Formats: sequence, C-alpha cells, structure tokens
Amino acid sequence: VVRARWDTARPEEAPQLRTEPGAPVLRVLRVRTLDGAPVLLERTAYAEWIGPAVYELPADCPSVTQRLHDDHGLALAHGEHHIDAVAAGTEDAEQLRLRRGAPLLRVRRTTTTAEGRPVETADDRYSPGSVVFTVRNSTWTNPLTRTSPAEPGKRA
Repeated sequence: VVRARWDTARPEEAPQLRTEPGAPVLRVLRVRTLDGAPVLLERTAYAEWIGPAVYELPADCPSVTQRLHDDHGLALAHGEHHIDAVAAGTEDAEQLRLRRGAPLLRVRRTTTTAEGRPVETADDRYSPGSVVFTVRNSTWTNPLTRTSPAEPGKRA
C-alpha cells in the first residue's frame, strides 16, 4: 500500500458506490508486483460502511477480498469491469517504473455484495505484457456488451 486515506467521493464514482459526491470514502493506492517488479497500480475507493475494516488491515495484506471474507464474512459476489487502454500519467509512470505516456491496460471495476450493496470502485492499471484477460462467449450465453468509451455502462 502506497497510501490509504479518508477522502470524499468524486462525482464520477459516487453513482457506482450509490452515494452522493462528497460522501466519505476510503481511498487506497496500492502497487502489485511480480518477481519484485511493479506490474499493477490499483486505485480503489471503498464505500464508507466498509472503509474502517479495510483501513485496519496491514499494508502488506495480500488480499483485501479474502480478509474481508475471513474477518467479517463479507463476500464480494458481483463485479462489473470496463477494460480499455490508456497512456500512463505521471503517478502511473512513477509507481510502475515506466515512461510517462507508456501504454497501460486499464480495468475499471465496481464490486458489490450478493445483495447488490457496493463495496468498492477501482481503477486498475497494468504494465504492458503483465496480464492477459480471456473471455469466453457463445451464441447462447454472451457476457459481453458494447459500450461507449465516454460512458462505460451505457450500451452502444
């Protein structure tokens, strides 16, 4: 964990957390590594109701999701992921040890409980060559939808 601090929900993330802009959220910036090399920068905003439990976790906790389940019985049951490519900004480049403007795979996600209560919304950025996403689909079951890049979640 690079930093964890209480902040306020931004206008673009408040709807995902089903709260109002300006409501308290726990904001966590975390770097994930493989073989000692930084490959993932996670920017997560946790809903106010679960933030205190996350804040108390040690900085080297390998899985927030697993600890929330083990310590509080909380299952993160559903997630919506929006995947696109972006250029590394200054903080991305510093934390991932890349040049500014380097291509990154971005995954924006919102995770909820089985009842649909929002737990977190996040912006994860992966270094080039560090991850592969595989999606299986068929004519009978297709989990994919096409959305506008400007409005993730709004069907094109």
